[in-house]
Amino acid sequence: MPKQPGMAPKHDNRNAGFPVQDGIFDNLTLHYQPQMTADGKMVAAAEALLRVLQPTETLRNTADVLAHVEETGQVAVLDWWIAERACRDALRWPGLSIGINLSAGRFRDPELAPRLIEMVKAVGVPAKQIELEVVESSYIEDFEAANRNINQLRAAGFRIALDDFGTGFSSLTYLLKMPVDKLKIDKSFVDGLGEIKSTAIVHAVVALARAVGLKITAEGIESEDQWRMLKLAGCHYMQGWYFHKAMDPEALTALLAEQRIPKPL
Repeated sequence: MPKQPGMAPKHDNRNAGFPVQDGIFDNLTLHYQPQMTADGKMVAAAEALLRVLQPTETLRNTADVLAHVEETGQVAVLDWWIAERACRDALRWPGLSIGINLSAGRFRDPELAPRLIEMVKAVGVPAKQIELEVVESSYIEDFEAANRNINQLRAAGFRIALDDFGTGFSSLTYLLKMPVDKLKIDKSFVDGLGEIKSTAIVHAVVALARAVGLKITAEGIESEDQWRMLKLAGCHYMQGWYFHKAMDPEALTALLAEQRIPKPL
C-alpha cells in the first residue's frame, strides 16, 4: 500500500523507542468507526480500531494480535504504533475527534503523558483532536497513577473518555473524582434496553453524567429501537453497526465529504 499524506509508514516505531521483534506490524492497520450525533445525521467523531490486513492461520483477527503481543512482550510497541498511526491519520480530518484505545496498563505508565504530548507535536496534530479511551476497570486498578497521567494530558488539550462504563463496578464516588470528559455506555447495557433494569441503569447513568457536565456516547447500537431509546434517554453521540461499521481511512474521508455536500431542499 503506497504511503499517502497523513498516513503513518508501516510499523514505523522510531518515535516509540521500542524495537519491533517480528513482522506482525506489516499486517496491521487501523479502521475507524464513526460516532454520530444524536439525530444520526452527522459524524461527530471516530474511534480507531485495530484490524488485520491479511488474516493468517495464526493471526486471524484482533484478538489473535493482542494475544501475540502479550506473549512476545510487545504490548507497549503496539500501543505506541496505534497512537502514532491514529495521530497521523487524524491529519486527514481536521477538527474531527479521533478516539484511541491503549492497553489497560498504559495509563499507569509514568511516561505516557510526556510521550504522547511529544508525539502530537512531532506529528503536527492538535492535542484537542485526540480522545484517549481508558477502560474503567484499569483506571480503578491504580487510580492515582492514572489520574496523574490524565491530568497532564487534559492540561495539554487531550480529551479523555471512560470506556465500557458500567462494567468496572466503580462507585459513583470514583466517577465524580475521575477527570474525564466523556462516558461511553457499554454495549451490554445497550443490548438490554427494553428490560426494566438495563433501561433504568442507562437513564440513571445519562442523568448523572449530564449533571456533572460529561458527554455520553452509547456504543454497540444495532437497531433503530435502541437508537431511539438512547436518544430519548439523552445520549449525545451514537456508535454502532446500525449507523456504520468500522471503515478504512479512505472510506471515512468519503463519508465526511458526502455529509458536507449540501442536500437539495
